[in-house]
Amino acid sequence: MSRAEAAYRWASKMAEAIQSSAWLEQGGSGRVDIQGTCSIGRAPSNQVVLADDKVSRRHAVIHAQDVDEFWLVDLGSSNGTYLNERRVAQPIRLWDQDKIEIGPFRLMFRQPHAARVSTLEQTDVEKTLHEIKSSHCWLLVADIEGSTQLSRRLSPDELPVVTGQWFNSCKRIIDASGGSIDKYLGDGFLAYWHGEERAAPQVARALTELKKIQESAQLAFRIVLHYGRVFTGGVTASGVERLFGADINFIFRMERLASLLGESRLLSETAHDRIKPNLPTKEAGRHLMSGFEGQFLFLSF
Repeated sequence: MSRAEAAYRWASKMAEAIQSSAWLEQGGSGRVDIQGTCSIGRAPSNQVVLADDKVSRRHAVIHAQDVDEFWLVDLGSSNGTYLNERRVAQPIRLWDQDKIEIGPFRLMFRQPHAARVSTLEQTDVEKTLHEIKSSHCWLLVADIEGSTQLSRRLSPDELPVVTGQWFNSCKRIIDASGGSIDKYLGDGFLAYWHGEERAAPQVARALTELKKIQESAQLAFRIVLHYGRVFTGGVTASGVERLFGADINFIFRMERLASLLGESRLLSETAHDRIKPNLPTKEAGRHLMSGFEGQFLFLSF
């Protein structure tokens, strides 16, 4: 068998895996394949429409991220989203045959073939289907502060509504500003924007809107923003590209630094240099970053 024929056969297998990597089943109503973000709710615009008064218009989403992971996110629905009979209070990863309950509807998540392609075979197919590319991106991490204290302050019924509404509000802001959420992190998320000059005003608007939510005092959370080089590529069965590289590690180090400094909003110097005409800032000092050489200037806003 020639290399070209072998590559074609593996490409065909991966195409089949992508087409049927994960799906939702609902009794005898067939299945809904999940590609990227799958929205669930009462509104007709959702990928999965559940027509019942106990279901919110935008009730929940299933978000594809990393290597064939799918995460369930409740969007602050009044009646809640239940996973295996437990109410979802924050984004949570789904596994094959997990049971999702929304109002009177029972859905089963299916992903039977996850991670069954060997690393060597997957690497060959990735080279065939997707070239690894590098580009410069705006990277933003937001995460809830004091989630343990929050769970003590709010009742079990209140907590999922408050956190879900926060995720929903943040997602709307990111989407409206031309950004995308790369992944959910339990009590936070990583978002990104491509482009430098074109995206800077949109990123600044997103920061301003997120700051307004912070100042509403309903829920305390941190925001950190960095501008750096990332790599994208590599096929996954979920059909989404992976985002990776040293600057991804850098932004998560920034989030920990912001926590240590007690800063609720922090910019890297590279982000500040590109966004400063759109956002007033003040210096937060120079600091060492684990795994990176030298000291780095950071600014608050």
